Amino acid sequence: MSERPVRAVLFDLDGTLADSETQTDEAIAIVVARHGVSNFVLPHTDTRGRTWEHIAGAIRARAAIGVAVPTLVDELLACWNDATADVKPVPGAPEAVRAAAQRLKLGVVSSSPCSVIDSFLDRLGVDDCVEPRARIGGDSIRRSKPDPEGFLLGARALGVEPADTLVFEDSRAGLLAAKAAGMRSVFISCCAADIAGNTALATAATTDYRALPPRFWDDIADGRLELAGRSFA
Repeated sequence: MSERPVRAVLFDLDGTLADSETQTDEAIAIVVARHGVSNFVLPHTDTRGRTWEHIAGAIRARAAIGVAVPTLVDELLACWNDATADVKPVPGAPEAVRAAAQRLKLGVVSSSPCSVIDSFLDRLGVDDCVEPRARIGGDSIRRSKPDPEGFLLGARALGVEPADTLVFEDSRAGLLAAKAAGMRSVFISCCAADIAGNTALATAATTDYRALPPRFWDDIADGRLELAGRSFA
């Protein structure tokens, strides 16, 4: 039985295209320590795929820091920007984006601000592969992941139906958002937490882009590859 062809791909950014998740944990620890709480750690469910506003709110709730959320957000983002100045791509990501762009419409849907999406795409050398209108940041939406708003907005910007859209994600929040949007998903596990739980949420899984089959982008565009339950390693 043939698979429904994919017309568009929506990539998450942090942990999916750029290896920038550990820097999030570092920024949190540094900023919270400045406010008198040492060795502070948030669970991955409060950091992966989450906006800085969500993270700041979680810090206030768990660390009892009397700093306003907007102030914490500014401090966290400044620290994280410094830490990611030499961010590396997820293995195979730039090549995968370029190959996908030959057959499919592309977008990026991230909990990071649009300015970060722009910066990272430029640093990864794929800025020309994603049109500005298809870059959906945490500052573009009212409801962040796991709400599907960002992915639905990305599909709308590309002029495709959710069912014709494939999402690449590394977080529980992002995979839940893709599922709620009615989109298929591929879980990228190399930078992720809770591998088993996230694999169960996704349509398919891969360690990174290098593990995808050689004709992956052509095959999903032509409906020749059934993704459900597939694991590429």
